[in-house]
Order: sequence, then structure tokens, then C-alpha cells
Amino acid sequence: MSELNVKSISSFVESVVAGAEEAASAFQRTFDISVGITAGSGGIYSIEAFASKISGGGLAVLFTHDGHGITVLIPSQTGLVPSWCNDPDATGKSKLSTFAQEWGMNLVPEEFFPDDYKAAMIQNMERAIVRGGIDLSAAYLDLNLTKPDGNVVQIYIIWTLDSPSEFFNETPESVNTEAILGLPSFDSSEPPLLGAGLPNFEAFDGSGFAEEHGKRRAIDDLPGYSRSLLKVKVPVAAVLATARKPIKSILELGVGSVIQFDKSCDELLEVEVGQKVIIGSAEAVKVGDKFGFRIHTMVLPDERFRTVEIRREGEYRVKNDSPQIIGKSPVKSLS
Repeated sequence: MSELNVKSISSFVESVVAGAEEAASAFQRTFDISVGITAGSGGIYSIEAFASKISGGGLAVLFTHDGHGITVLIPSQTGLVPSWCNDPDATGKSKLSTFAQEWGMNLVPEEFFPDDYKAAMIQNMERAIVRGGIDLSAAYLDLNLTKPDGNVVQIYIIWTLDSPSEFFNETPESVNTEAILGLPSFDSSEPPLLGAGLPNFEAFDGSGFAEEHGKRRAIDDLPGYSRSLLKVKVPVAAVLATARKPIKSILELGVGSVIQFDKSCDELLEVEVGQKVIIGSAEAVKVGDKFGFRIHTMVLPDERFRTVEIRREGEYRVKNDSPQIIGKSPVKSLS
């Protein structure tokens, strides 16, 4: 079975060439605009390279295959998206749904035939790609659309998205997506999160971030490798209490046994990340029929200092060649 990654570009090109005529007919039936469709260039998807191409709004068609997403982005700046798409009525929604289904049948390779499909307007296509969980082996294919006036514009097929269910989720969140030194914070009025005092990210690539050190930035302003780092999942646990017991006591445990802890019931829980680092304290809460915890305080990492020895030019430290005795005190001579 073929994998949906950058190696699939040739399959997408073949599918576009074979289904271009039908896809163009579907476009004309939906938007009443006659276009010609041809396959353009393709390659590895780069957030930086596409930043200027998909930074605004447009019509997005999303196909889902085996839990992964494939999207076709039609920027509004191409002039191919009618105004009724911004707020479609029942008929408009039906037309967009049929359009998405037809394009999925004609543009997506047969081995990646969509399980689901949807077409809708989005305010920021670049952020939608990030929300959709762009894969590290993601790829793209340009589609050249020839307009009735002869001008050629480009739209884009991009795959793979690991979280396609979040792609259209543009509902405002309570979490502030801005960052301190490029790191996220939950509320600008709260103390900075762990790592807020780390060096500026621009020290690593040297370009694209000319802002002053300490200026607040959005997550979307980070370079691609930094965004990938922010996707790394680490285990988070709430520790109710801990205790040390002799092995004999542990072997005697059975159904109905009670283990007593020094911690009282009303004390806060400890929040651990990565099974090692305690990052804060929280209280237990009920979230629907689930268990959760509300964070009360955050613990900043310990500061570490190392003494810097300053020497004059040509100066060096004389090594101590005297033998060291380990495990016993030196024996003094009686003479």
C-alpha cells in the first residue's frame, strides 16, 4: 500500500492529468467560472516558502483518507472565489459539498480515495495548515488554473495533515496564542511559562526575525523547525501522593488494603511533565464525566551558575601533581 508522503507527488500528477477536464467542469458548475487545469511543480512543503502564498483567506477543500488530510487551497486573491462562499445558504453549502466530492474523485489518486470531504472558506490558510498538523514529510503540488481572460493563477494541493479534524476549527479560544520570546502563554496577565527566559530563537537561523529581544510574538511567526518542536508530545501527570514502603509491606498488599500517605486530602496535586520535572501545583476538578486538574502555580526551572575564571594572556594553572588518597586518611610520619 502506498504511503501518503512526498513520494506520492507522481501519483498526484498522474491523477490531475487524468481528471483535469472533469475537475474543470465541476468548477464551472459550482462557481460559474470556466477554467483550465494543469499540473505544475511539486516538492517538499515548507512553511517559510508558502508563507506569502497562503497567508490570507480563501476556499479550502479538505479530503480525509485513513485519518490523514489532503487539502486544496484556492486563495481569494486569485479572484476565483465568489463572494457567496463567505456565507453560503443551504443551496450554497450543498454546491460546495458536491464540489468537494467531485474534486476528490478527480484530483486525488485512487489509492488515497477520500473517506470524507468538505469545502469551506477560511480566514487564514497558513494557520489552518498548522492546526491541521502538517506532517514533517509533507508535500505539495501546484495547480495552474487558466482564467477566461487568459491569466494563469496557482492553487495548491498540500498533504499530509495529521489532525484534519482541527483544520476548519477557527473558533476563538480562551488560550492566548501569543508567545513570550516565541513560547506560548495562557494569559498575558499571568507570569511567563517555563522557558520564557531562554535565548531568542533568531540566534539559531539568523534570518526572518529582526524584532528586538523580548518582543512578544505569535506561534505562527516561528520558523518551521521550531513549530515542529512545539508538536512534540510529552506525558503530563497529576501526582496525588507518593510514599516509600518496605518490599515486605508491598508483598502483603491485597484487595481492601489501605495505604496511608502523609499528604492531606485538601492539599494541591503536583503536576509532572516527562515523569521527572515538577512544573507546578493544581487542584482536582471535574470536566463533564472526566477527571481533570486546574493549575494554581507554575514553577520556573532552577537557575544554574558556573564560575568563569578570567586569566591574563599567557597565564595558565599549575596542575597539582601531589598524589590523592581515596578511601583513607594520609598516614603521618612519626619520625
